[in-house]
Amino acid sequence: MKISLFINTAVTMTVALFFALCLPAQAASTPESVLNELANWVAAQNQTSADHIKVTPPDARVKLQPCSGNLSFDYPFANHESVRARCAQPNWQLFIKVALAKSVNSVVTSHAMSTGQILTDADIELRPDFSPAVGSLTERSSVTGRALKRAMGKGQVILSSDLDSTLSAIKFKVALRADDIVTEAAVERVTLQRNTAPASVWLGSELPPGLRLARDVQAGQVLQIADLAEIRQVVVAATDLLTGQALKPGLIRLDKLGQDKVTRSHYFELNKLDGMELVRPIRTGEPIRSADVRPALLVKKGELVLFSVGRATEFQVSVKLEALQDGRLGDQIKLRNNESGRTLSGMVSGPGAVRGM
Repeated sequence: MKISLFINTAVTMTVALFFALCLPAQAASTPESVLNELANWVAAQNQTSADHIKVTPPDARVKLQPCSGNLSFDYPFANHESVRARCAQPNWQLFIKVALAKSVNSVVTSHAMSTGQILTDADIELRPDFSPAVGSLTERSSVTGRALKRAMGKGQVILSSDLDSTLSAIKFKVALRADDIVTEAAVERVTLQRNTAPASVWLGSELPPGLRLARDVQAGQVLQIADLAEIRQVVVAATDLLTGQALKPGLIRLDKLGQDKVTRSHYFELNKLDGMELVRPIRTGEPIRSADVRPALLVKKGELVLFSVGRATEFQVSVKLEALQDGRLGDQIKLRNNESGRTLSGMVSGPGAVRGM
């Protein structure tokens, strides 16, 4: 049985080879559709375009009969460097070498941008490019911190000629200590020549929220990548908190949060929540955002509050007055002197405290 099967297989392969190699040239042709279908099949297998498939034409001595039946394709070998094309009518098969065109990453714009805009990581993305243009850039680091010389639309390839030769860096106006938050008020923009700027300089068009220092810095120092802490810290609830609960030390703490999750709605310093209360329940460990709080009710209508005029460090007069309105931090409310009956206004400055206007 095995011998018979071997003989039949050998005869079939011999006949197929005879038809492929020995038929007269005028009786055979190489349908271009075979190669087109093969390229489309390989493209579908690799989830790419047929334009990115390189097909090596078969030897000119191989003459294929037009296939009137169905064509089928498969990878006969594990390396996928060849494809087998098979025709049912007439019966023939052919091995054809194929290859995927190699691509490089080109830096493109992630959205429309204007002339002079300083590029950040958020402004660019990498896109596979099978035919990169002359002057195209392949790494993010060669683009970030540089200014555009022309306006560009979304998805456009950024060329070296599109970029200014200078870099925008950040210099500290004041000295800061490790763990301090870097704010816009503490820094200023400076321009550096790209060919002389050290690779360690931090580049970006704006400071990310909650950026903390990993070490002390001096006034006049240019911000370096190593100056920044890798982990961001945000204010979270230290225990389960209720709606309307006033925030105070012991109820909140700083905790780590992934950089990709940090937004400007988070709080990064505990003292920024002084005089605030919650508008919704917060669970232990949950970050507190600006939408979760409002100024706490520090003065209630009908209670006696301390009304002060002047400065405590110089000259100040204080008197107890009745609040005629509820008030939150910074609210302007009306007060009444119950002895004289006189009504006046003041600004809520703390729990049970109002400052003269």
